[in-house]
Amino acid sequence: MTNTNEELIGFMGQFKTFLKNVNNDFSRKTMTGMNYTQFKLLCTLHTSGSLKVSELADVLGLTSGAITGIADKLLSEDLISRERASNDRRVVYIELTAKGKDMVDDILKSHHEAFSSFFNVLPEEDIQHLRRIFAQLLANMDNK
Repeated sequence: MTNTNEELIGFMGQFKTFLKNVNNDFSRKTMTGMNYTQFKLLCTLHTSGSLKVSELADVLGLTSGAITGIADKLLSEDLISRERASNDRRVVYIELTAKGKDMVDDILKSHHEAFSSFFNVLPEEDIQHLRRIFAQLLANMDNK
């Protein structure tokens, strides 16, 4: 095995550990019993407004059935509302409630503070390098 391969394997381990720590910090700070997928759904609605279940599934890379299961829990907590389209009863729209919007706003504020604490040890130049590197890696993945 070459040195480069060993370094890449080491980097992947470090990156995985970093993401795990970020996820654990997310869970600890939200204190809502919400998992990351539920939060992503709420954030998507926060940004996009009301969406069809099928649109949410596409955006989040999940099945419509998975979205329905996630939505059931969020609906029971009054974080979202669900409404059938009047012209086609098969189409279901999901929308953030006022309570859901307030929760997302609060979580985003605490996450901004948390992410700042993760990255405030880096100079701005390094943060820009990371953004450029990840943009390049993601673009390369999209082209495969």
